[in-house]
Amino acid sequence: MCVILVARDLHPDWPVCIAANRDEFKARPSAGPRVLQETPRAIGGLDLKAGGTWMGATATGFFAGLTNQRTYTRADPARRSRGEVVAGALARADVAVVCAWLATLRPDDYNPFNLLFGTATDLWVAYAWPGEAAVRFEPVPPGLHVLPNDRLDSPDFPKVARAQALLAEVPPGELFPAMQRALADTQVPSPLPDEPLNRLPKAFRGPLHALRVITPLYGTVSATAVALIPSGVAQYRFARGAPGDAPFEDVIGLLRGGG
Repeated sequence: MCVILVARDLHPDWPVCIAANRDEFKARPSAGPRVLQETPRAIGGLDLKAGGTWMGATATGFFAGLTNQRTYTRADPARRSRGEVVAGALARADVAVVCAWLATLRPDDYNPFNLLFGTATDLWVAYAWPGEAAVRFEPVPPGLHVLPNDRLDSPDFPKVARAQALLAEVPPGELFPAMQRALADTQVPSPLPDEPLNRLPKAFRGPLHALRVITPLYGTVSATAVALIPSGVAQYRFARGAPGDAPFEDVIGLLRGGG
């Protein structure tokens, strides 16, 4: 998952609205939302290569979703799967318990990641930075936020400012569908940010900074939108392809015990 949009305490009915694109190599196999566990019941996508998931929610209203941190090298296959972290958070499904568990993890056991987790009333980001002795934590304050491949609302990622600009004038009651539409935005920033360690040609580097990423081998392969309420989930929608090409489907029946 490469960008997560978060609206906290802005929508009149849903305290937390989340919309996220999953950017991945197109050849990596995955499956759409399904039941991941029964106690508490949780649904999310499934990584068919390494197992685990990139995003999910429980029927009790606990959410977890991950973005990778920006690096200029391929992920180290010898390290543990980051999808295990999301699955582990969903299995615990309690903010205090998840914080305590994350504090026991060694960041260097995983490729670098950011984890958004919590409930409609208690939302956090955890950062597993390379070389750090422990995972760091940051509460998500009220407002509109963007979690890219870096810290929350990083000024170094043009897609943060782009998403905030697209949603700045949206009436609160229309935020949830507007966030889903924003995920389809393909505008490439100009000029591109300075990235002296990035060896990719400009033609490939530019699209990586759009909200929806389009390149021949890598890009936005699916999207998810979730609305949290106290002790529950009001909306869970999934696009089985890049938003703008694939529609968002209502899959909350899976969370409520339906098909």
